[in-house]
Amino acid sequence: MAIAAVLATVAVLSSAAAAFAQEPIRTIDWTTTAPASGVVVDGAVRVMSTSGGTFPLTAIDVPDLGTTGYEVRGQVRYQTVAGTSYLEMWSVFPDGGRYFSRTLATEGPMAALSGTSGWRAFELPFELDGASPPKRLEINVVLAGTGTVDVGRLELVAIPAAATDDGWLSAREVGVVGAIAGSTIGLFGALIGVLVGRRRARGFVLPAMAAAAVAGVALIILAGLALLVGQPGSVAYVFFLPGLILALGCGLGLPRVRRAYAEAELRRMRALDHG
Repeated sequence: MAIAAVLATVAVLSSAAAAFAQEPIRTIDWTTTAPASGVVVDGAVRVMSTSGGTFPLTAIDVPDLGTTGYEVRGQVRYQTVAGTSYLEMWSVFPDGGRYFSRTLATEGPMAALSGTSGWRAFELPFELDGASPPKRLEINVVLAGTGTVDVGRLELVAIPAAATDDGWLSAREVGVVGAIAGSTIGLFGALIGVLVGRRRARGFVLPAMAAAAVAGVALIILAGLALLVGQPGSVAYVFFLPGLILALGCGLGLPRVRRAYAEAELRRMRALDHG
C-alpha cells in the first residue's frame, strides 16, 4: 500500500504537470541574444536604474501563434525597486494595433516589481479569443524609480484551445487539482499502509478504504461524463487517473485487508486462550 501510494503521487503529479506545461515555441537565451538594454550577468539581463524609465529587452518576430492566446514566461529577481514597477509585453498586430500585458497584480506570477525579491516566476499572457495573432512582441522592464532588476531566459508559449477556460477546469487548474489529488492519495495510502501493517485502527481503515473505492468509481464515471460532453482530455484524465488508483488500490485491496485484521484478531484470541 505504501509503495502504491508513492507511485500514485508520482503518476498524478506527473500527469498534472504535463496537462498545463506547454513546450515553448521560441526561447530567448541572453547568452546568445544580446538584450536591447542592460548587461548580461550569469545568463540574465541586469537592468539598473537611477531615475526610472522604460528599458527595452527584446523584440520577437513571432510565428503563427494560433487564435487562442499566448504568454511570455520566465524568472525575475529585483533589489530595492522603488515604487510600483513591472514587466510588460506589447503585442503588435498586422493592422498596426498595439496592446499591452503588464505584471501589475498584487501576487502570483503577474505580481508587480516592488522592493526586493529573490528569483520568482513571472508570466505575461495575452488572450486572442479567436482573433488573428500578432506579428511582433516587445518585452520591456518599466521602473518607476531606482532599482535593479534581473530577468532570466524568456519562453514564448502558445496556449492551446483545450487549455482555455471553456472547459470545467483551465490548464492551470488541472495542474493544481492533479497536484492536490496526488498528494492526498499519497498521504492516504501511506497512512493506510502503516495502520494495516501494525493491525491498528480497524474501525477507521475498513470504512475509509470502502469510501475511497466508491469515490474512485465516481471519479471514473465523472471522467467518462467529461469526455461525453466534450471536455478536454486533460480534464477527463485528472479525474480518471486518481479514480482508477483509488478503485483498484482500495477496492481490490479491501478483502485482503479484512483478512489481515481477522487473522490478527484470531491470533490475539488464541493468545488469550493460551494465557
